Amino acid sequence: MKGESIVIITNINIRKMTDNDYEVMAKWLSTKEVLEFYGDVNSPFTIDQVRNKYEPRIRGDVLVSPFIVELGSSPIGFMQYYKLEEQNDFGYSTNQVVYGIDQFIGVPNLFNKGYGTIMVSTFIDFISSNTDADVIILDPEVSNVRAIRCYEKCGFLRVKKFNNESNLLMEFKISKA
Repeated sequence: MKGESIVIITNINIRKMTDNDYEVMAKWLSTKEVLEFYGDVNSPFTIDQVRNKYEPRIRGDVLVSPFIVELGSSPIGFMQYYKLEEQNDFGYSTNQVVYGIDQFIGVPNLFNKGYGTIMVSTFIDFISSNTDADVIILDPEVSNVRAIRCYEKCGFLRVKKFNNESNLLMEFKISKA
């Protein structure tokens, strides 16, 4: 091990998505590796489709908050969070405040380098500090082993399979100090 060093990457920035991000989102949402688990591999997104989907979120017309993840000043990924309706399909009681999150790294050569863990951990801290969330959930495809491993490193627990056993409900319970 002499001469080897461990580098910890800390220059990850998560910022609100803006109208200037449509092009990079369209690029990411046309990438096979992203669409494999975040869309449909046979249906890449155009800039107009990205604008139609994300502009209402940026404007606050839809209660989903979108963010862009940057490494240094370069965009590398996407994250969003939203409050689940009181009545939901996952079995949470109406007195629990549940938020869902979705995310992806848009640059495939950055997969498996620890960025996802930093992104998700940072987002958990942000949501815990800035919302009334009791629980944060996500629902990766069961076949998305890389993402599930990342979420478990961040403290998410497996709850149950659903959607004909193709998705996994995972939760992070926020401890109230």
